[in-house]
Amino acid sequence: MKQLPSATFLYRQITDTIKRFPFEFAFTVVGTLAAVGLSNMYLDGYISNNWNRRILMMSAIGLPLSFATTLFVQSKAFSLSKKLLLKSFAALIAISLLFALRPTTHPQDTVHFVLIFLASHLLVSFAGFTGANNTIAFWEFNRALLSRLLLGILYSLALALGLTAAFSAVNSLFGFELDWSNLYKIWIVTFGLFNTMFVLAGFSNYTQLVQAEFVYPKGLKFFIQYVLVPLAIIYLVILLAYEAKILVEWQLPKGSVSALILGYAGVGLLSLLLIYPIRKQEDNGWIKVYSKYFYLFLLPLTILLVLAVTTRINSYGITQYRYFIIALAIWLTFLIVYFLIYKKANIKVIPISLFVVIMLVVYGPLSATAISLRSQKSVLLDLFIKAKSVRHNKLQPINENKVKPFVAVRMASTLVYISKHYDFDAMQSLLNVNLKHINDSLRKDYNMNSNYDMADNDSFNWTRSAWLQSYLRLGGYEYRQNYTQDELEDSILANYYINAKEGISLIKGYDYMMVKDPYTDSLKNDTVAGYVVKQHDDFDQNYMILNIGTTQFKFSAKDLATQLAKQTEIMKAYEDTNTPQGLDKKYAVPQKMLRLTQQKANFEVTVQFQEMSFDYSQKEGVRIGSVKAYYFIKFR
Repeated sequence: MKQLPSATFLYRQITDTIKRFPFEFAFTVVGTLAAVGLSNMYLDGYISNNWNRRILMMSAIGLPLSFATTLFVQSKAFSLSKKLLLKSFAALIAISLLFALRPTTHPQDTVHFVLIFLASHLLVSFAGFTGANNTIAFWEFNRALLSRLLLGILYSLALALGLTAAFSAVNSLFGFELDWSNLYKIWIVTFGLFNTMFVLAGFSNYTQLVQAEFVYPKGLKFFIQYVLVPLAIIYLVILLAYEAKILVEWQLPKGSVSALILGYAGVGLLSLLLIYPIRKQEDNGWIKVYSKYFYLFLLPLTILLVLAVTTRINSYGITQYRYFIIALAIWLTFLIVYFLIYKKANIKVIPISLFVVIMLVVYGPLSATAISLRSQKSVLLDLFIKAKSVRHNKLQPINENKVKPFVAVRMASTLVYISKHYDFDAMQSLLNVNLKHINDSLRKDYNMNSNYDMADNDSFNWTRSAWLQSYLRLGGYEYRQNYTQDELEDSILANYYINAKEGISLIKGYDYMMVKDPYTDSLKNDTVAGYVVKQHDDFDQNYMILNIGTTQFKFSAKDLATQLAKQTEIMKAYEDTNTPQGLDKKYAVPQKMLRLTQQKANFEVTVQFQEMSFDYSQKEGVRIGSVKAYYFIKFR
């Protein structure tokens, strides 16, 4: 019967892990402290949060980078001084990112961080196996790493939940009223420190791990054979059927198919990596077939992937997401050619090649951020040129009366994309104004008007984006990224807000005036000259119904709104020129334009609208939002 480990044994394990991975431990502690600092956002303020975020990014990259370096030097017969030099160099690279990554002021640095973070984890997978004849050891190491990670997450989750329950019990039983925000810190320390140390402790003896006798886990084989491979086949059948549908109907693929193809490629490659040691065993028939034909079936899907993304690029230009799809398509093409042609293909090529691709797209003129920025600026400039709003290659404020709404929406969506994903001065080459001075002025005003001691940067970024839209007269054109180019013109939704110019209504000639009840209730009745009067609206207020005795008057608010929306030339004279229009149309019109009259039996009823709001699109028509009106009743 196994005994529980003693405190001395646990202490020795912890100290041995720290001694073996000192740089990794340092990055773990620093990153955990930074994450704890971020959980105190309301206390630390803007500057502290900014640096905590950068320190956390640095640590998140420094940990796997240092671990990869440790694995590399352990696999080589380097001297102690050379090992220390390489580890120190890797740590310095990570520390330099503390100053290179500035996500608060440069949104594109968040993308840079994610890419470097992924690349550093890929580096861990092969750093200790740069030799030519250690493929099985490479596979076993990554299997052990994945198992250790999953086990660490399970243990950390159990520990965090247990501590949470204990925290709650102390509050409930002893009435201590401990601050519940401390639970964030408990979870952060558990997953940041405990989980990381647990994983590292599993790799304290690298030599023993790579030289151990290989035994393929039966549970893993069952999971692959009856879960992962069938799932990949289901993906494949769906995608091949969709590709056949495209060929039969001869239509362009939907953009969403890219995610499905990449999902299939990811599940498929994971399956291939996991079955690598048993792929040629005779008792694994369908695993053998799957391993043999996977890349052959991946070829037409990669072509479909390229076709789907180029269709979107032709319409909207290159974005970071589309650039990544292109890069992944090139990578998949390389893998297809390599594994189909080269008979002695090595699975280490998969993470190594992906690592190279990621590093190529992080920085430089061919990076995802640089190319997508150039593409989107080119798209924006082309839209303004067609709208004749460019002078000396500089964008000029648009003339809303001459630019179609769907074109303005394209302009606004492109501008918002740039301002959301890049720093403020990314637009400097296209504008005559000095954006640095504008930024300083906006920052000064924002800090003065902020409710907090230090301004929230996310809100400030929105303020800068709003300034750009206002400067180019694109304010009010909502960012509508889900529309396709064909749908945009007919489906674009404008919001109308119409008020009567006059606040006083002439009631001469009428016997009674009644306020339209915004919350009509069939149980509420009024009496006029002995007649029971009831108000009622149909669903969505398309019709306003007034019953006087047995006589019913039915006024169509929808028809009136449709008439107003289509009278574009007449309505221009009543536009509210004090605020940007865009897709928020604001008008102050004469009362007579908001008046409907009907005569029935012995009654004449006029409904006078004072306020009306509705949405309108050419495809969907009018959808009434709210109305404020009066009924005028005359007995004849």
